[in-house]
Amino acid sequence: MSTRLRIKIWHRKQRYTIRRHRKLDMTYRVGVAVVGTVLILAGLVMIPLPIPGPGWGSFFLGLGALSTEFEWAHRVTSFMFASLRRVGELTRSWWNAFDAAVHRRVERVTGVRFVRTWRDFQWSFQTPYAFA
Repeated sequence: MSTRLRIKIWHRKQRYTIRRHRKLDMTYRVGVAVVGTVLILAGLVMIPLPIPGPGWGSFFLGLGALSTEFEWAHRVTSFMFASLRRVGELTRSWWNAFDAAVHRRVERVTGVRFVRTWRDFQWSFQTPYAFA
């Protein structure tokens, strides 16, 4: 069993233990809400900074913390992940089409296609080079 799986099982057991006690469960949820809100607010403050990363990272970390306990935050993060996957697929397909078009244009302009074809079929000739 992997270490990650052991930690996940341990965490779930601890969480179920906490859920059985009403006051402890409420304290835990309030703590998660406070930590998540502080991270989100800190991220919102840091987003306009000229250095990239810490603002958005803190924002998404806070949203992730909130999504462990609150359904609305889980729905938001699920929507964001699905949207990012769709955008990634669209970007990848657009980039592949653009890259192929650029390579076709470069090959047409430079004659690389002729040289590549000549090089790839050298094995079918008797001599190492076709013109030797």
